[in-house]
Amino acid sequence: MSWLFFRGRWLKLFYILMILIAASPSYGSGADVDKVEAPSTDELKSVVKLLENPEEREAFLKRLKAVIDARQITGQNDQRKPLQKREVLAVEHIFLLFDSLSREFMDAAAGAVSLISGIPQTLADIRIFLSDARNRHHLVRLIVDVLLSILIALILRSVIQRYKPRLKENEERFRKKLKTGLAASVFYIIPYGALFVSLFFLFHIFPSHPKAHVLLITVCLILLIYRSILEGFRVLLAPDEPSLRLIAMSDENANYYWIWVRRTANYGAFYFILSNILYAVQIPSTALDFIRGVMLIVFPILITVFVLQQAREIRLRQQEKAADDTEAEEKANWATRFLVRYWSLLVIAYAWAVFVLLIVHFESGYTYLFTSTLGTLGVLFATLIALNIKNRLFRKMFAVNELVKQRFPGLEQKTNRYIQIIGQTVDVIIVLIGVGVMAEILGFPVSSFVISDIGSLIILRAIAIMITIAVVIGVIEVSYLVGNAFLSGRAEKKREVSQKTKTLVPVTLTAIKIAAWFTGGLIILDRLGVNITPILAGAGIVGLAIGFGSQTLVKDLINGLFILFEESIRIGDWATVGNKGGHVEAIGLRTVRLRDLHGNVHVIPNSSIDTVTNLSKEFSRAVMDVGVAYREDVDKVIEILEEIGRGMQDDPEYGKRILEPLEIFGLDRFENSSVVIRARFMTKPLKQWGVRREFNRRMKRVFDERGIEIPFPHRTLYMGEPKQGSAPPLEVNLRGETGLHT
Repeated sequence: MSWLFFRGRWLKLFYILMILIAASPSYGSGADVDKVEAPSTDELKSVVKLLENPEEREAFLKRLKAVIDARQITGQNDQRKPLQKREVLAVEHIFLLFDSLSREFMDAAAGAVSLISGIPQTLADIRIFLSDARNRHHLVRLIVDVLLSILIALILRSVIQRYKPRLKENEERFRKKLKTGLAASVFYIIPYGALFVSLFFLFHIFPSHPKAHVLLITVCLILLIYRSILEGFRVLLAPDEPSLRLIAMSDENANYYWIWVRRTANYGAFYFILSNILYAVQIPSTALDFIRGVMLIVFPILITVFVLQQAREIRLRQQEKAADDTEAEEKANWATRFLVRYWSLLVIAYAWAVFVLLIVHFESGYTYLFTSTLGTLGVLFATLIALNIKNRLFRKMFAVNELVKQRFPGLEQKTNRYIQIIGQTVDVIIVLIGVGVMAEILGFPVSSFVISDIGSLIILRAIAIMITIAVVIGVIEVSYLVGNAFLSGRAEKKREVSQKTKTLVPVTLTAIKIAAWFTGGLIILDRLGVNITPILAGAGIVGLAIGFGSQTLVKDLINGLFILFEESIRIGDWATVGNKGGHVEAIGLRTVRLRDLHGNVHVIPNSSIDTVTNLSKEFSRAVMDVGVAYREDVDKVIEILEEIGRGMQDDPEYGKRILEPLEIFGLDRFENSSVVIRARFMTKPLKQWGVRREFNRRMKRVFDERGIEIPFPHRTLYMGEPKQGSAPPLEVNLRGETGLHT
């Protein structure tokens, strides 16, 4: 633990004292002195100064005691033994450091408390000091010098207020605002500078107490810096004059930040002034360290409160933005969401780390934190610049002309598809390099790990895994390219793509995708050191079990393949499958999906299909059974039907749907009240129903015009005739407009 206390000058003085003690006659013969380099004259003077100064001597003795306590804790004794290196565990080191810091804290707290007991002695010293007429004369001179300096500053302030620059109305130029704001700030700072300068010269003209001079000059310098900081922030925020504000924000936010700037600046000035006063009155160093440490804790507390307030406001704004624009929230990457949620914790932890290191006087830790922070920020800035340069280069090198994008909307995405993958890969490489350099700056042995055998092996296997993934993606992309060529090639040549091609190409692409990822996964597992032999054996057993346990599924697949290869039905056909009929919406290897006229969807497993009736394969037929009365001339009716058929073929709309002229089979059958003549049209697929409806409409109109009776079911009443005599008369009453007739 001695390294924690003896650094720099203290370590050198400790060695010089040991040499002097060893060289003294009362210690020994001095034979060992020749083994050590003799101290120089300057070093001996430093030892004399150390022994003469009570404060430094007390601090040196406390550090010596702390070293003795630390050695007792670690088990070291006073006997001279050859140094033996013992490995100290990290946990043990932390506990020893904590114990040492706890002892220092308790000693400093005890020293601070002891100041209270020394108040009577301090008052007595003040009375003794004031009892001397010479001291009273110097004190009066000191007060007069201070009052004169304050009076000079006030007079100068009242004079320069008349010449303070002001901004003209409706002035919005940034340069003019900056110039006016800086000029106004200088007018506010001049009185504090005058106080500092006048006090400096008055102390030289009318000297009094040198230590008081130094203290007051220091206080004036602190006030000058304090006022300069406030005026600098006043130029940026301008809480009272929005026309001078350089940062675009609302009046409420400007005053909010101004309040926090004043709070921090006021407490900072109070801390430095009080610290210098306590140092000037020469209180014990341990008590001074304790009081400074207690005062320093306020800074991270203020930072914590401010950061928590800002984090809450940012979260509220983010929630409102997410409520208004859900799509933008979904597009936000994980890094943005992580920073929005946890940036406050990182800032608070960093602030507390900095001030704790300042409180415990851990210079090496503070230096490490400061240098690592600067290095990390520098690397982060360089990484962001590299990413920005890469994005600009890619945009310029692979940009598509605006006119071309307007003519072909999907061309840019098509031409830059793989370029985006390359760009993302470059981004990942840049980020990995940046993270590695930042980890090296923070103390992680990244370079040693990279050049080690394990690190090289991990990197090579990671590269192999990346190449495997790239090959798998390449195979899948090539398969999709070929599949799209099969599906779109015929369409471009205005040839219909068969249903077999439409179904087999996606099935083949899915099989290739599964096989590629399965093979790539096995290779990746092998690169990770996993034994893939049991996996292959297990896959075979699982496949065999699935084959035995899913016979119906296999039958579905086999029947589906036959349906696809034979092209019994196609998507868009109207078919009857089993006992269900409807429009064919989908044909797969396992099921066929139909939708009937009522909109009901029927999903039929391929294994249950025994018959398929396709009503629209290649062509369709519209069959019409025309019934006329028995008294009509059949030949004349056939001529009329042929005339209607020719009229439909000549029609510009229905003629496109009819493939052949009307075919009349002749008198087909006799019904109860009609004779039936059968005719038919050959139409395009799925056009038979429309053609038949139009034919019936036209036939009804022509029959009505030419007086051809279309019979309908009717019943003849027969009263019957008895065996003897005639039938009784049937009395019919006819009621008309003129009355009742019998």
